[in-house]
Amino acid sequence: MMTETISTMDAMLLQESKYFASDYLHQANPQRPTASAPLHSVDVDCRSKMVSWCFQVVDFCKFQRETVSIAINYLDRYMASPASGLAHTDRKTFQLCAMTCLYTAVKIHEPEAMDPKLVSTLSRGTYSPQEVEVMEAQILGALEWRMNPPTALSFVRMFLDILPAGFLTLAQRETAYELSKFQTELAINEYDFLSVRPSIIAYSALVNALESIGLDQKLMGRISYGLSESAKIDTQADNIFEVQNWLYQAVSAQPGNVVQQPKAAAPSQTKVTRRSSFEVSPRSVSCQ
Repeated sequence: MMTETISTMDAMLLQESKYFASDYLHQANPQRPTASAPLHSVDVDCRSKMVSWCFQVVDFCKFQRETVSIAINYLDRYMASPASGLAHTDRKTFQLCAMTCLYTAVKIHEPEAMDPKLVSTLSRGTYSPQEVEVMEAQILGALEWRMNPPTALSFVRMFLDILPAGFLTLAQRETAYELSKFQTELAINEYDFLSVRPSIIAYSALVNALESIGLDQKLMGRISYGLSESAKIDTQADNIFEVQNWLYQAVSAQPGNVVQQPKAAAPSQTKVTRRSSFEVSPRSVSCQ
């Protein structure tokens, strides 16, 4: 069983490089239209609003929140492709792309699909069902039908599975998973994490979570070393502390479950708690 888990994780580590999205907002892209006025160009705030909208929809429809991670991976990769064109300078087109990416992620990864008419309704009639279907075909073609990205949360599950029996109690595992899950959800909204592999985010989130449940330093050291070796993570070269600290700071801004500051940071007794999921009905989020 452990051998199968390690083999699966190795395959995911290989796969994640094929689902990488390059910076499409800060770097010049020769494929991007430049004649249009920059006033309405898509920016990080537009992306953030669509991430929030996606979470609202999956919560309202009772889908898995991890599906948002998949949808935003589609969106980022599509926007980094030459096919995205107008979506960089027309915010309505970008919004249609984001909504369609969620529609497609739900269709592939959830037990029940969303009807294109529902997407149209959620946009308050801004986009027709036909426009959603046409955009979906464009996205699938641009992504070459690579629609199964390994998520940070999927790596968290793998990491917990490879921990030796007895390292954590059942309650500790469940708490570590929930704290890690929350951090990976916050990471989806961080545009600068486009350059960070999901396995790195998962490792950083899980180490933060394990430190927060009070494991002694010796056991913590064994776990972090074993995970970094299994996931082929260079804790010195992969900016682990920077990612850990960002995740900690992101959680610090929320009311809810306890996450302690990473050990390598400046000494602090600060603890923060986690808030519940978004509790608002889905509605069109304009980034204009």
